Amino acid sequence: MRLLRLAVLSSLLVACHRSVEVRGLYVAQAGGGYFFPCDQVKTVWHVADTALASRYRAKATQAFQPLFVRLRGVKSDSGGVYGSARHFQVEQILELRPRGEGECPRVTDAQGAVP
Repeated sequence: MRLLRLAVLSSLLVACHRSVEVRGLYVAQAGGGYFFPCDQVKTVWHVADTALASRYRAKATQAFQPLFVRLRGVKSDSGGVYGSARHFQVEQILELRPRGEGECPRVTDAQGAVP
């Protein structure tokens, strides 16, 4: 009976934090990086992943250049009533490359820069 409870609780925990595949723009900075999803305007996810930051630095030709990424991982929100921080825990880097023409067109400000 105890093992059954543990199995049920474990499956509920895993179901609540399910891996998702996302695509968007990534910019690395000191202490981590930021992910701007293509499908969510005005949303920013903090990403603290050293492998992704290293690969970004190897591919980026300019400082703070947004690169197109496809990632698999877990989204999480932390914070309180008045504000929260969004985090993305990377499980797998599926793609990292320069942004193509017309990719993530909604993830820019009026001047065409990533917010």
